[in-house]
Amino acid sequence: MTARNLWRVLGFVLIVWSATVLSGEAVDPPAQHLDLQEALRLAWKANPELQISRLQALIAGEQVVRARSGLLPQVKTQVGQTIYDDPLKFKFGGGLPGVPGGASFAQTNRNFWSSQTSVNQLVFDFWGTPSKYLAAIKGHQASLLDTAQTRDNVFLTVAQGYFKTLRAKKMVEVAKQNVLDLKEHLRIAKDQYQFGISTYNDVLQAQVSLADAQQSLIVAETDFIDIRSTLNKVLMLPVTAPTVLKDENVVLKPWALGDATDAALKQRSDLKASQERIRQQEKVVVETRAQYFPQFSVQGGHFYQVNNSLLHNNQWFVILGMNWNIFAGLDTKAAVSQAKLKVEQFQEQRKEMNEQVCLDVQIAYLKIKETVDRIKATETAVTQGEENLRLNEERYKESVGTATDVIDAETLLTKTRVNYWTAVYDHQMAKAQMLWAIGGINELLPQESQPRHVP
Repeated sequence: MTARNLWRVLGFVLIVWSATVLSGEAVDPPAQHLDLQEALRLAWKANPELQISRLQALIAGEQVVRARSGLLPQVKTQVGQTIYDDPLKFKFGGGLPGVPGGASFAQTNRNFWSSQTSVNQLVFDFWGTPSKYLAAIKGHQASLLDTAQTRDNVFLTVAQGYFKTLRAKKMVEVAKQNVLDLKEHLRIAKDQYQFGISTYNDVLQAQVSLADAQQSLIVAETDFIDIRSTLNKVLMLPVTAPTVLKDENVVLKPWALGDATDAALKQRSDLKASQERIRQQEKVVVETRAQYFPQFSVQGGHFYQVNNSLLHNNQWFVILGMNWNIFAGLDTKAAVSQAKLKVEQFQEQRKEMNEQVCLDVQIAYLKIKETVDRIKATETAVTQGEENLRLNEERYKESVGTATDVIDAETLLTKTRVNYWTAVYDHQMAKAQMLWAIGGINELLPQESQPRHVP
């Protein structure tokens, strides 16, 4: 083999090996940068709970069409071919002139086809069918309101997941800072030991504290990935996507507890849906009670049959009819009673829901107040903790303080930072919860970003 051919073979092998190795490497999905509005928009478009709720509203809309059909004319037609082995005959007895033994003649042909077209229109059924139609309309309106409430619930889940992810990220940063500070303290402790200023116990203590901080960092990083993955799932993004979130501030005007409660009782979609369910069931009561009374209808149409025995094969007809189920074995009475009891059931559910709404507002109101106080209490404590750590580090360098004082100061500072950032993001979640409680969390997403058919 010549040198040129050898280099060609080696080059080909290298290309194949590179392609094999590179194709086997996992490619991380690109990082997606999101703000809160974009996160809400993604959830609005793709969240499965919202998709299911929208489909339920569409189903309720088709129920309106079905109920309305009872008010419209019903047009039916049928065509058939009939073949008899022996055609139907009419027989009459004897005694007639020329036919002393009686005779018979065919009523129909042996083989014939026929057709009938009819139009049936309900005239009056004591408001049974109109009530069914109105009940379907109320049911559709309730389904639309259910979709709005599902949207609000999903938006709350997104907002909470958004700020939990930011909080978890901040916990990672705090843990990293703690590790860096303890590494610096370990370096100082080693220097002090080498110069004979401190004992080796200070080095061991710093190493143990550093190991504990590194473990806390590992836990914080894992928690951050888990919380971010949960948010990705809600947004229908790849679970492993390295989503990058922008720090946000939920805008909420100051609310008094009474005003917030009044607004919630007027705006909450679930309360509105509950009221529509009551009205729907009241119409069902009227619809069911109509079964006690007769139904009046009119029917008209055309009948055609090939029949050699008839003078006219075509017939036009009009029928005025009444249909009355006089006794149904107490079924109607039980059905009416059942419908009335459901009205009472929905009314009780609404009362309970009113109380729950008031409780939701109170919880959110108190949570906002609590987090504001926590932020005020901890934001100055962070500065004080940093100064406390600096003083203890200086005292340790001057052999006035101990290593334990430094580690205690570092632990206290880390705890204070955790408390502060936890309070900051809890405050954002509390404001989002208040918006949800009063039925206004959809304000976080501009209305032009939402479909028009949703209330």
